[in-house]
Amino acid sequence: MKKRLIIVGGIGPGQIACSVFEDMNKINEEWIIEGYLNDIKEPGEYFGKYKVLGASNEVVDYVNKGYYIHYALHINAKDKFERVKIFKGYNIPLEANATAIHPSAYIMEGTKIGFGVLIAPYAITSFGPTIGNFCHLYSGAFVGHDSIVQDFSTLTARSVLGARVKVNEGAHIGLNSCIREDITIGKYSIVGMGSVIIKNVDDFSIIAGNPGKFIKSLKLK
Repeated sequence: MKKRLIIVGGIGPGQIACSVFEDMNKINEEWIIEGYLNDIKEPGEYFGKYKVLGASNEVVDYVNKGYYIHYALHINAKDKFERVKIFKGYNIPLEANATAIHPSAYIMEGTKIGFGVLIAPYAITSFGPTIGNFCHLYSGAFVGHDSIVQDFSTLTARSVLGARVKVNEGAHIGLNSCIREDITIGKYSIVGMGSVIIKNVDDFSIIAGNPGKFIKSLKLK
């Protein structure tokens, strides 16, 4: 039986997630993509070929009606902590959160993947990593063996995690960045694009450069 799916988001991560679900459907036709919930366009307007059905705060109503959701509104790096707090407040059952894994991604044996995850085209895992709930791995991202990527973390395109890296909750790993093996990335920290990280990163920090250097701490609202 096909599952009804709502994408919570829109421009950017929401549309990427939608395209991954579409490509998954070419293989097993598992999902009926009903449309989007977002706060940018009015209900009845379109993102691409799918309608906006309502605002993001209506997500619980749709879950209660039996829809699955894929939530993509927590990707913004600087506002992620606040956005995740909003999402956690909805108390949506984990099993209602749909995971999207593109057919071209290479997921090695022993990889553990949570709920609400997005794995985009050509992303790769080595043996035995753990990908937590609501993580997004974008095109060409690589997760080394025995690494741990905790909930709500983002690995952007062509970012690389070496072996046994721990990425704590909500961290954002920027484009083309590289994390050396055995490094810990602090929760809700941001690694700037093109960075090379050879030392542990503190919570709520912005790090950038080669080698990575502390830029500033994030100010929470």
